[in-house]
Formats: sequence, C-alpha cells, structure tokens
Amino acid sequence: MTEVKKDILWRLYLTYAFFVLAGVAIVVQILRIQLVEGEDLRADASEKQIKSVSIAAKRGSIYAEDGSLLAASFPYYRVIMDPSVIDAKVFARDLDSLCLGLSRVLKDQPPSYYKEKILQARRTESKYLVLHKKATVPQYYELQKLPVFRLGRNRGGLYKEEIQVRERPYGSLASRTVGIERENNKVGLEGAYDSVLAGVTGLQLQRRVAGNVWMPLNDANQVDPVDGLDIITTIDVNIQDITETALRRILIKNDAAWGTAVVMEVATGKIRAISNLTRLEEGNYAEVLNYAVGTKVEPGSTFKLFSLMALLEDGYVTIQDSVDLNLGTYQYGDRVMKDSEGKHEYRNVTVEKAFANSSNVGISRLVTEHYRTNKEKYVKHITDIGLDKPTGVCIPGEPAPKFKLDPSDKKNWSGVTLPWMSVGYELEITPLQMLTFYNAVANDGKMMQPMLVEGTSRYGQMQETYKPVVLNQKICSDKTLKQVQACLEMVVDSGTAKNIRNDHYKIAGKTGTAQRLVNRFYSNTSYLASFAGYFPADDPKYSCIVVVSEPSKLVFYGGYVAGPVFREIADKVYSHDLRMVGPVNASDSSYAGLTTRTKGYAGDFREILDWMDISEPAGNSSEWWMLSIDADKPKVSDVAIMDKVMPSVKGMGLRDAMYLLETMGLKVEVSGTGKVVYQSLSPGTGIYRGAKVFLKLG
Repeated sequence: MTEVKKDILWRLYLTYAFFVLAGVAIVVQILRIQLVEGEDLRADASEKQIKSVSIAAKRGSIYAEDGSLLAASFPYYRVIMDPSVIDAKVFARDLDSLCLGLSRVLKDQPPSYYKEKILQARRTESKYLVLHKKATVPQYYELQKLPVFRLGRNRGGLYKEEIQVRERPYGSLASRTVGIERENNKVGLEGAYDSVLAGVTGLQLQRRVAGNVWMPLNDANQVDPVDGLDIITTIDVNIQDITETALRRILIKNDAAWGTAVVMEVATGKIRAISNLTRLEEGNYAEVLNYAVGTKVEPGSTFKLFSLMALLEDGYVTIQDSVDLNLGTYQYGDRVMKDSEGKHEYRNVTVEKAFANSSNVGISRLVTEHYRTNKEKYVKHITDIGLDKPTGVCIPGEPAPKFKLDPSDKKNWSGVTLPWMSVGYELEITPLQMLTFYNAVANDGKMMQPMLVEGTSRYGQMQETYKPVVLNQKICSDKTLKQVQACLEMVVDSGTAKNIRNDHYKIAGKTGTAQRLVNRFYSNTSYLASFAGYFPADDPKYSCIVVVSEPSKLVFYGGYVAGPVFREIADKVYSHDLRMVGPVNASDSSYAGLTTRTKGYAGDFREILDWMDISEPAGNSSEWWMLSIDADKPKVSDVAIMDKVMPSVKGMGLRDAMYLLETMGLKVEVSGTGKVVYQSLSPGTGIYRGAKVFLKLG
C-alpha cells in the first residue's frame, strides 16, 4: 500500500512540475512577445487593419488666352464587378437582363460578351472583374439602375474606381506645345509646369471592417489634397487654327517631310500660334516633334538680315551703295559661291537690291571684304545681339544656337567659313530663335523673350501674372533699323517674295532656301524652305516664321513654298484683327445695342427689349431664351430644358448658367470671366443630382 501511495505521489509531483514549467514557459513567451517583439507585432496588426491611402489632387487645366480649354482632366470610372456576392437565385434570374443592359449603356460589346465574362468570373470566384475601363459619370449612373446592380455594392457586386483622363477639347491643335501628361515623360507645357498643374496629393487613413471593406477613419485623420493651378497660355485658338491649316495645306501640296510655323505678337513676344507637323508613314501629318523650339537648322538666306545689319551698324555700307554680283558666281578658295538661280546677267546693283533678290554672291562679298581681316568684329555682333543664346522660352527642349565664335580656332574656321556663315551656313539656329531676331526688328530694335504662358489661376482668379521679358533693349541703332526694315519691305515689293505682295497691307520679310546636309555633303535635291517676317510692315502687330523641310516637288524656293503659308496666315489674321483693319461703321439699326446671339433668362430679355422700346417677339413660352439678330431684327427661340438631361448653356452669362444648373441639382465649377464658352458635360448627356460640371467663361 505504501508503495502504491509513493507511486501516486510521484506522479502528482511530475504532473505539478510539468504544469509549473509550462506556466513559466508561457509567462516567458508572453514577456518576450510584449517586451521584445511587441512593437513589431502591434505595428503588423495595425497595418493589416489600418492603411493610408493617397488622395489624388485634381490636375490643373491649360487654357488659351481667350479662356478656351486646351487640356483638362475629366473624371471617368473603371467599372468593376464582384460576381461572388450575388445570390444564386438572383444571378440565375437576372443575368441575361443585366447583360442586355450593360451592352445598351456601355455601347462597346454585345450581351453575349458580358455574359461569358461574368460566368467565367463567377466560376473562378473572382472578386474583380473589369467591365469597362473608361465609363462616363452618366454611364455609371445608368449602370446602377440595372437588374442585380440596383441591389447595391454588397449584394449586387457593382463598384467603381475613379480615374482622371487628360483630354484636349481642340484635339491635336498645338498638341506638341500643350504637351503630353505621362507619368515618366511629360513634354511641352504639361512638363514645364508639371509641379504647378499637379497640385499636392492628400492622405486618408482607412480601417478594415466586416466583409473586408475599407472605410475612412474620421476627418481628423485626413489631409485634403490641394488641386493644381490652371495655366493660361498666350495661344489664340483662332490664329492657331489658321496657322495649322495653312501649314498643313502646303505640306500636303509639296509632300514635305515636316514643317513648322510660329506667330508672335511683336510688342510682347507672346506666341499666338505654334504648329509643328510631321509626315507619317501613311502620308498623314501630325504633331510629333516641336521643331520650332527644339530643332536647330542651317537657316540659309534668312540669316542675311544679320549680315546686312552688321555691315550697316559698322558703317561699312548703306543700302544705296553698289555691290558687284559677278554674274552670279564667285570663287572663295576651292569653293564656288553661287546665287540660287546660278549665273545671271547682273553685275553692279545696290545693296538693297542684292538683299531683296537674296544674292549669295553680293552679301558674301560685302561681308568678306569688310571683315576678312577682323572676323572677330563680325562675330561680336552675334554675341552683342544675343543670337548665340537660347531664348529661354518656358517649355523644355530648347538647345543653344551653334555658332563658330572663335575665328582663331583653326579646327572650326577655314578660309570659307566667313562667306558661308554670312549667307546662313556653318551655323545652326532654331526657327523660334530666328523669329525672335526678326521680331526685334519689327519691334524697333527691342528683343522680347518668346512667351507662352500669361500666368496661373485658380477657380477663375489669377494667382500670378507673368510680364513680358526684354532680352535686349536695342539690337542696333535706329539708323540701321530703318534701312534693314526698308530692305525687308523691298523683298516683298519686288524681290524673292513678290508673289505674296498684296494691295491691302504691307508685309516685310526675307525668304530662305537652304541646301540640306545629306551624308556630310550639301544636297542639290534636298532643301529647307523658309520665310520670316512681320505685318503690317508700317505698324507691325505680328511676326511670323514658316519653315518647310524637304519639299519633294519641283518647287523648293522659300518664296514659293513657305511664303504662301505666311501670306495665308497674315491675310486671315489681318482680316480678323480690328487693331489692324480699323473700326467698322456702327449700324444705325435700333438693334445695334443687342448682342448678335446669346442665351439667358426670358424675364431679363423682356426687360432689355422693353427698355430699348422693342416689341417682344411672339410665340415663345419657355423660361429660357436664345436671342439673336436675324436680318437686323430680334429673333427669339426657346432653349429646351429637360429633366435629367444636360442643357446647352454656351452663350449664357454666369448668373443664368449657375441658376439653371444648380436648380437641376448639379455642382458647378467655374473658371474665367464673361459668357460660357465651354461646358464639360455635353448637351443631351444624362445627368443626376450631385454630378459635377465645369464651365469656362470667355
């Protein structure tokens, strides 16, 4: 019995010891977890239950100078479906109806496509089926009404991810200058002003709740994003359209490789239009590269303006002096300089005529005669004017001009460098840099920095306004300036650009026809045609340069390829700019005080017509009118307003547009001043209460 008792006690002691040791081990583990690994484990648990989510800021928009929208980010939805949450009976009963609705609303695939995708996702228990990558806000609103989806997120499986899509309402117009908004490679204004447009990203803390759904924590834990600023450019969409149309027409006509055209406001340097077109493989033309800003070329004869200016400024010649053209050819060392037409009958002509007829022999002989022993003096004019420096235009990609500025450098200077440089070879400059020089001549010698941005704004209020920048207060004396201006006018009156002369206003400018380097030799079949100048010559408002590379037809001279583009641009800009054509006689009609076409509240129009003692046109009952002047009489038509349909508010004043749209339950964002010129939701689009619409005034 005693042995049995001892055996029992021994077992009890062992059991007790086991539990004591186990308890000690548990305590040690608890202490280790709390004291050693506690922070890491708590952080890990927290991370699995709480996460921070970035809130994207709305990217600022880019506007033309008149308020027209050039680029903006618009909200779209990536439409997602989680088929796994749908009840089996509901799924079987309503799947076909759902697929019909998807096809009707999204308008991109037949019902069978959606049915196959949904069934496959259901079989694989997928919780993330993308039904559409870019649905509009009204489309998503319609999707929520479809069978199954109307049950809500948790039972119907429909949800969305908002995306911002950068769009250009004017399509490709000035697209290379406006730029591209890409994650790693932004170009044009989108790239230059990325930090301004991008805004500041916000931050939101979210907690995981039942059903693996993430919900925001309270607002105290949220950092709201700061939307980006808008950019107001100097681009005039009308002049831009004129410029691009004229350039495209001549490129197609001549089957050219590429072309660029820039229109600049003389007094300020503001770029009103800039077009760059490249021939694609299929023969169409599109904006691919910004040749105006980023491509250096040997300009050819347009550079003769600089050579003439240097000669006049140093007092070596006047434009009435004589120069021997030597019948169109002249020998410099082992090379022969020729005029563009080859041999001709001219010997002694005035400097003015040699320039107007773009004589290579005449200009090069003058420069060589007077600067042969003092090449540094000729080169110094390049640096004094500032032609050797980039203009500093705000968009990236502008290279420095390439000049041979050290005549003592025997590696770069030869016995023929000076004569060939004098007529625009052995140097490289971008079209925009050349235009900046010509613009200075038009601007009485003041060189302005090319300007593409007027300033920044937020919600229509200017935040910063940029002022024009003077690069060189005076590039030459007034005496020299008057002479070169007269020579530029003579080019169009009786010289190489007489084909673009007209009787309504005067053009001043210079043609250029440069042979291109092909395999290190100047080609007799590949040319660069150009024309640079300004108009009206007697009171310049705009300067312009046109460059066309590799015109493939028989005509390749600057006056006949680039000149007509300049003339078309100048004609249309001149006819549209009241500063140049002068005031038009005011109508003596009693309706002269009325705008020709506008929309607004009918009651306001009645008061205006009554005040002007004009009888109200009969037959209109709508609350909203469009008033126009037809055959010198007021004409009123109703503006159709339908429930849940976006109306057209273009032409309305801000007060009327805001009242109408807010009455319909829309949230309105506004930029600019004046009347509505753009609305982000197209007329006729389905709308819902709380939807956002952006209005641009101009």
